[in-house]
Amino acid sequence: MTATHPNVLHVCTYYYPFTGGLQRVVKELLTGIDSVTFRVLTCQTRGRGGVDEKHGAKVVRVGSFGPLKSTPMSPGFPYRLRQQLRWADLVHYHLPFPVGPVSHLLNWGDDTPYIATFHDDIVGKGPVVYPYKPVLDRFLTGAERIIVTSPNMRDECARLAGFREKAAVVPIGIDSPDSDGGEAASNIEPRELDGRRLLFVGRLVEFKGVDYLISAMTELDATLSIVGKGPARDSLERHADEEGVTDKVHFEGFVSEERLEHLYETATAFVLPSSGRNESFGIVQLEAMARGLPVINTDLPTGVPFVSVDDETGLTVPPRDSTRLAEAAETLLSDPEQYRRFSENAQRRVREKFTRERMLADTRAVYRDALASE
Repeated sequence: MTATHPNVLHVCTYYYPFTGGLQRVVKELLTGIDSVTFRVLTCQTRGRGGVDEKHGAKVVRVGSFGPLKSTPMSPGFPYRLRQQLRWADLVHYHLPFPVGPVSHLLNWGDDTPYIATFHDDIVGKGPVVYPYKPVLDRFLTGAERIIVTSPNMRDECARLAGFREKAAVVPIGIDSPDSDGGEAASNIEPRELDGRRLLFVGRLVEFKGVDYLISAMTELDATLSIVGKGPARDSLERHADEEGVTDKVHFEGFVSEERLEHLYETATAFVLPSSGRNESFGIVQLEAMARGLPVINTDLPTGVPFVSVDDETGLTVPPRDSTRLAEAAETLLSDPEQYRRFSENAQRRVREKFTRERMLADTRAVYRDALASE
């Protein structure tokens, strides 16, 4: 890096105590990359702004009137960004967050270098996003590098078609035993097929496809635990009742870390039935795979099938297809030899390709290249 201790500003929609996959990535970067001084510029979910500290970094929260189409209405954000640009040597934007690129372009005279992690494209928001598209194109044109979490996102996302030469693939990583990918990675103890217990973990929203998984349970002699909360819970519970599977489907809601660990340990297989491109990666797949759970996922044009690979670490089926979900689950739960192979491969794939250490090292390299270009 050009500076021995550069100042890096993360710009994202919300930050802890608001949690999600994006917030988790930012937290790992803040706590894992040394020789960098971090700050976070973010929005309140609603109400007046303020300043506090999280994970060893100053967090500047800008006031907001609340969200519109999942985007906080924060008219003071451009001004707050201008203040923080005076401090930053490099800015790391996390997208989708239209307020970030708009605010950056409003500060048109600033020459602070910036990169962007393209976590997701904006999907399903309708005509309201049309004026934002040229803004995003202009913003990405000026970025030193664009981080994507999978080659699928780089190659399949139409929004990135004109920027692939500056895209850096940095997969999300998690802590995992023996994560160096070396000799210890071969000391894997795969699970043996024992039981017929399926597990889903995630926010209960429409694009997660949990309704299709519930319908699949009508064709399976198995149980399903659904962990998570969200606006779709009531409709999903009604759907389970309509399908006559309330004796098989258990809604756990938000659970403690201890309870979640127990559910991972006692599950037979993990299912991520996502039905929309909003699901760009699926970190929960890594959590399951690290514990030796084979995964059933869907063939989305995103990083989901990149994380867990069909016929290697589990099975991949078309999205929005309950019958194929049921067939995949039955196949997985009926073949002990295949199950053991998937379990072993799942653990190995996490330890070789999706470690926290690798994510941190690759991101640090992007920072170094972006600063060196100035």
